[in-house]
Amino acid sequence: MLWSGGVSSLSTGVADRRRARQAQALRAAVSELSSVTRRAMLAALADEELIVGAYTDRRGRICPMLAAHRRGARTDVGSFPRAWDAFARARRPRPATERELEILKALLEEGTAGPGPVRDRSPGMPTPAAVGHPPA
Repeated sequence: MLWSGGVSSLSTGVADRRRARQAQALRAAVSELSSVTRRAMLAALADEELIVGAYTDRRGRICPMLAAHRRGARTDVGSFPRAWDAFARARRPRPATERELEILKALLEEGTAGPGPVRDRSPGMPTPAAVGHPPA
């Protein structure tokens, strides 16, 4: 047998790469949001029970993009909803987990704290560990 890793080792590596791609897609989607939208989403994180998997659910809970819209951030939806749902692995509407909300908050704060958008960071700068990247 040339390869002794087994099927589980292969599937774990594939899953890890998929999660990393989903985290990068969410990071890119957040970086494309306007600062007004980012601030509105941050406000929604504090005030609303946010969901993944839909814009709204039967209980009236809403996604971060709709929450920002309701707070005055009239912006094009862009790639954020799809990236948010993929990152959360949403198959149906459900409340976002604390971890998902913490990661979203870190990405939104990162985008509003600096002088420019996240995508302008230099290649050598570390990324936040909250998005699933292990520290160097």
